[in-house]
Amino acid sequence: MKDIYSKENLEGLVFDLIKYLYKTKDYNGDRLSKDVLIYSMNKLYYVSEKNSNFMLSNIPITIEENVKMEEYFEFYNTCTLTLSMDSKLCEYLYYGDFVGAQDVQKKIRDIFKKHGFYYDFGSSWYLYAKPLKHRN
Repeated sequence: MKDIYSKENLEGLVFDLIKYLYKTKDYNGDRLSKDVLIYSMNKLYYVSEKNSNFMLSNIPITIEENVKMEEYFEFYNTCTLTLSMDSKLCEYLYYGDFVGAQDVQKKIRDIFKKHGFYYDFGSSWYLYAKPLKHRN
């Protein structure tokens, strides 16, 4: 079995989430990646045309180094990933009562599962990854 905590797997999870959220639009036509911050491996990842320092499949991403998620969240997993959503994405995942919400929820669950994780909510505006093998 692969090491789910490896840099390659965690980056794969981050980049798979970014690619999916960037290509998916909400009911207003905004990308679901808008105002989404992903914290993993002491880095912060987000889509930004203005401040990008990394390109992923033509997606402009900003990666900030030496970021400690424990300074921002009550519940988190420093070994994996925490995703903050000041956007429609939290409504899709947390409430799920929008057209297409179940499709978004399933796809996000599938992305996490592909990398050996599931997500749990810290609140209605952020979630964090937990390993599937410890799930009850």
